[in-house]
Amino acid sequence: MSADRGLVVNGVSKWYGATRALSNVSLEIPPGKVVALIGHNGAGKSTLLRTLSGADIPDGGAISVDGRAVEFHSPGEAGAAGIACVYQELSLIGELTVAENLFLGAEKLAGPLLDRRAMNSAADELCREYGIQAGAAGLVARLPVAQRQLLEVARAIHRDAKYLLLDEPTTALEQTQIDELLELIRRLTREREIGVLFIDHKLDEVYAVADHIVGLANGQIVLRGDARSLPREDVVEAIVGAGEEGRRESGKGVDVSRNAPAPQGGEAVFEVRGLAGNGLMGINLKVFAGEILGIYGLVGSGRSRFLRTVYGVEPAPEGAMVLRGRPFHLTSPDDAIAEGVAFLSEERKFDGFIPQMSATENIVLPVLGRYLSAGLLKWGALRRAAETVLAGIPIRGDVRQPITSLSGGNQQKALFARAVLQSPHLLLLDEPTKGVDIGAKAEIYEIIRHLARQGRSVLVVSSEEEELLEIADRVVVFRNGACDGESIPETDLSVANLRRSAWTHAG
Repeated sequence: MSADRGLVVNGVSKWYGATRALSNVSLEIPPGKVVALIGHNGAGKSTLLRTLSGADIPDGGAISVDGRAVEFHSPGEAGAAGIACVYQELSLIGELTVAENLFLGAEKLAGPLLDRRAMNSAADELCREYGIQAGAAGLVARLPVAQRQLLEVARAIHRDAKYLLLDEPTTALEQTQIDELLELIRRLTREREIGVLFIDHKLDEVYAVADHIVGLANGQIVLRGDARSLPREDVVEAIVGAGEEGRRESGKGVDVSRNAPAPQGGEAVFEVRGLAGNGLMGINLKVFAGEILGIYGLVGSGRSRFLRTVYGVEPAPEGAMVLRGRPFHLTSPDDAIAEGVAFLSEERKFDGFIPQMSATENIVLPVLGRYLSAGLLKWGALRRAAETVLAGIPIRGDVRQPITSLSGGNQQKALFARAVLQSPHLLLLDEPTKGVDIGAKAEIYEIIRHLARQGRSVLVVSSEEEELLEIADRVVVFRNGACDGESIPETDLSVANLRRSAWTHAG
């Protein structure tokens, strides 16, 4: 590569408070080449992406574009330098048309007015070029996910991107759609000499499209090489972190004793048989009374979608679920709540609570129907029930104020109070300590253990291996939307083996 060509990262570091997310990271993205960036959950991939796209400012190191040193303070500045980023969470606006999304912020004008005819004509041409089955005037909200993904890429290239950053672009796609997207990436690099940074965890996809592979672990580069000569076993071992074997990692604050193993005799409280469709490929698992079942997997492995399916947020076209010995059919979260299922979402600020309501009001929402008499709420009894639950959960702050006035950890504890008030048979927890400090984590772990000791069954999805090792009685692994329900043997549980189990079968 010519010294003045390419997107070059040299010794970049990034801290979030006392947490080091990136440490002296260096890599190059040449024009016309695909560099695959791989790593386990929390390795620092998304942080690196944000520093390159202008969303975050690095604390050290340097970035250059085609030989010119750059410092980005916003995504707009990165875009002006020819860097475009397509995140896993798409940024298109569903209420706008295809053309309006393509030209948002770069509208064509005819004098002082929008030149809609020119924008629609250009949008139709782009849709034909990129195989997007939509017209310029169609609403983006009506497009399938795969078509929206292609539209994001088309928008980036249309704005003269020289370097394209793709964050897990195939997560929500079916296999034929994945093949189409990978072919598009190959064509863009070949015909337009665009450099691509491709974040993915499926090794089949990585080897199908990448020229170079870079491995990231704990914020540091641990592997780099030519994709044509780098063995898959070396890739897996670098990500897993050889030498971290051990039954459990020492020095991580892991409580090996934990709670006593949950009994697994008798009939399961909750069982899933062959659950499939909507991105799931066949889920089989059981959870028993008083058991905390940990669910591990890579981003896009189907963990969160599975919990949302069990809660009735997403459909389950195939398979069967059984709760407490009876078929479990549901069409909405209302059905799940009525059957004794409680759910804590990964994104509490998005779909976990109502911001304008107080913490107490949010806590009582799922049980209002239990306190109705002749169409009127029995507020006194409802308030006393909430106060009883709150007495056992240490929330710091005024629960009578809007829940947004509480810290992240206390917001999460308020949502746990809501789950406790429901007295669920089955508790679904998606990343239950995301965005909370270490003190709140310890309190949340004790709440989870307390619920299990009461005989409740708990399913916990977590990207933090140490978290699952600390609180789970058993751990199962999701891979590419599938789970066979076989738990990792107790003697084999370690951070390294969890990662190895997820990556070995990740594609």
